[in-house]
Amino acid sequence: MRGITLIGMAGSGKSAVGKIMAQTLGWNFVDLDKLILQTQGISHHDYMKMNGGQALSALEERLTLGLDFKDTIFAPPGSMVYAQKAMEKIKRDSTAVYLKTTPEIVEKRLGERLYQNGIIGLEEKGLAKLMAERSVLYEKYADYTFQSGEQTKEEMAKIVISGLKDQGLKLYEVS
Repeated sequence: MRGITLIGMAGSGKSAVGKIMAQTLGWNFVDLDKLILQTQGISHHDYMKMNGGQALSALEERLTLGLDFKDTIFAPPGSMVYAQKAMEKIKRDSTAVYLKTTPEIVEKRLGERLYQNGIIGLEEKGLAKLMAERSVLYEKYADYTFQSGEQTKEEMAKIVISGLKDQGLKLYEVS
């Protein structure tokens, strides 16, 4: 079965919701930030500080192109929408779900970690401008969009799974 890729800004819930969705469906879960730590031995933030944003983007794209999306929930970084080849693979091999949120929710969820999270373009553009720029790309690539706000991660996972089932995706939950 095709995988599901959760796209959206840092703080939209991709990793937290994705883990719960994978557990619920009995699927694999891949968080690209964790995969970078496993393969490179350093966090994505440290990799970016050492090598720059372009090198981080190239690494993220290369790792994504090597993934098998079958029965997998994938949580890439928010900047993945700039990587055209990776997004083409995501669209071909998975259902892209945009977890849409607001700058206020991102700030609330990430708090002081916002500027320590290695978000490409954040320091130059600021959060609101960066989110406005990226939202156009998220909407372009998304097969489905769900509003991520005040829900708990468990509630959001249920909303996404239920919404995808309502759209005709055959998703079977494990008991």
